[in-house]
Amino acid sequence: MVQKALALPADGLILDLEDAVTVEKKAEARVTVTGWLKQLDFGRKERLVRINPLDSGYGEADLEATIPGRPDGYVIPKPRRAEDILAVAAILDRLEMLQGLSRGSVRLLAIATESPEALLNIAEIAKASPRLVALTWGMEDLSAAMGILQTRTGEGELLDLFRYARMMTLLAASAAGIEAIDTVFTDIHDLDRLKTESLEAAQMGFAGKLSIHPSQIDVINQAFIPSASEVQEAEALLQAFEASRAEGEGAFRFRGQMMDAPHVSRAKKLLERARYTGG
Repeated sequence: MVQKALALPADGLILDLEDAVTVEKKAEARVTVTGWLKQLDFGRKERLVRINPLDSGYGEADLEATIPGRPDGYVIPKPRRAEDILAVAAILDRLEMLQGLSRGSVRLLAIATESPEALLNIAEIAKASPRLVALTWGMEDLSAAMGILQTRTGEGELLDLFRYARMMTLLAASAAGIEAIDTVFTDIHDLDRLKTESLEAAQMGFAGKLSIHPSQIDVINQAFIPSASEVQEAEALLQAFEASRAEGEGAFRFRGQMMDAPHVSRAKKLLERARYTGG
């Protein structure tokens, strides 16, 4: 499976030590994952390890065992408050020093809505540490914690609570100046709904979307890679902005509409995403 994953057009791979591994296999899985990090060629893909929560009794051992593999970052599940992120960051401070790594070089991505407490504290979680570079959300654990029997309507739309969790993830990440990553879509057979949800996420400002199956990756990538016409539009807008700025004006007319700083910022972000994805 890992060999197949290395050939997929994903931006990163998450090597899971949490839900995908039984208690009896935790120690063995750490050895396996560290071996992959040391020996396999991931190319341009980010190498992320999803650890167990620290309060599970397994999280610190996950960090200690895998840090010699030099992962790009760790996925932190089930943080309830800022202190949970800070505790992971403190452990990494120590481990980076022991491994001869630059302090703060290992990044964090937090799954910030897996409990009611976490959702209520999401703004402080998002700003907890400079190591935290992205925020994503989850609804299965949240629904289980609250005794909610389903997460979507019969038509596949998110129920209100989970739409709220999605919006709060986007808002908290934006306020903290970090990326927001949309959650997984679990029905691997419904690629049409996945396409709709991915396009919506891209239009809302999410930087990407998590995938749980190889068949989903192309659909997600197409939603987030800017089209040639979008790139041309953004480039033309920036040219108009530069011309306006040369004349000492902040607001400017572009194709019949008035534009200012927010439009310029969106155009720059789109072009940055296009350069990264090759779009």
